[in-house]
Amino acid sequence: MLAAAAAVVLAGLGGSATGAPAKGRIAFGLEQGSVSSLYTVRPDGSGLRRVTVPPTRQDLGGDSGPVWSPDGRRLVFERNLPYWGNDRFRLNTVAARGGIAHAITQGPFDVMPSLSPDGRRIAFTRLVESIAEPAISLFTATAGGRRPAQLLSGGFDLSPSWSPDGSTIVFSRLASDSAPIEAATLFLAAANGANVRQLGDVRGVSPSWSPDGKRLAFVSFADRNGTSCPASNCAPNGEIYVVNADGSGLRRLTRSRADEQHPTWSPDGRKIAFASGFVLPKEGHRPWLMTMPAGGGKAVRVGRFSGVLDPSWSPAGIG
Repeated sequence: MLAAAAAVVLAGLGGSATGAPAKGRIAFGLEQGSVSSLYTVRPDGSGLRRVTVPPTRQDLGGDSGPVWSPDGRRLVFERNLPYWGNDRFRLNTVAARGGIAHAITQGPFDVMPSLSPDGRRIAFTRLVESIAEPAISLFTATAGGRRPAQLLSGGFDLSPSWSPDGSTIVFSRLASDSAPIEAATLFLAAANGANVRQLGDVRGVSPSWSPDGKRLAFVSFADRNGTSCPASNCAPNGEIYVVNADGSGLRRLTRSRADEQHPTWSPDGRKIAFASGFVLPKEGHRPWLMTMPAGGGKAVRVGRFSGVLDPSWSPAGIG
């Protein structure tokens, strides 16, 4: 069961609607071989910058899942430094322009960070190891990783995202560690863990708030548009959807054969960036960084690199 739970946890220029170029930078993990490092790039594909060099000893693991601090000066991310084949994830922080990263949680399995809008707290997913009853739960801690505390119980909870006003956390919940990832349902909770409620019947993972707090982008597996991994129990390829924050107005944005993952909004709310690609070379290209209009339309590749993980768009004013 514990292995299944861990598997669930791990599972060109685009203009805005007005034709103006998108602003800011996009942070992401980039897999090269079997190790991933953090990079940032402008939305037009220029200014590619390496941010981290993970100190891996087994040519495995690395850095992924970056999120920006509200002032755009730092990134919080998950770092996996495997030890004798066992993944060991801790949250780290690093200057957005690059430098030495510092661990801020002890793990052994802390992933999917989200920073509060004031930058003072982190919400994240922690795999709590237990022979009797392992659990995947949401935790919060100070921005420096101090005083970690379980936020919610009663489900297997993934991918938290803090609302722009700081009052609400959206997340994905599974009924058990053996439930398929496509059964994950979006839930909302107050930032203190109260008032937990389901967001209609919206199923998906990796929810991301629009800057005005009115919409959510997320990954849905409902279309079952093929799979992009070799195992028989792989999840279907994901598609990017948007929905209003009250659960109404569900809309599908992407319609490719690729596995679309991890949407993130531009600071003006006009575009969405995401990763799109395939695990198996025979199926197609490794994941690219893509952007598209938030209301739907043509998706455009950013840069000419492959192996993209977990893109995250910066706040406004970052160049």
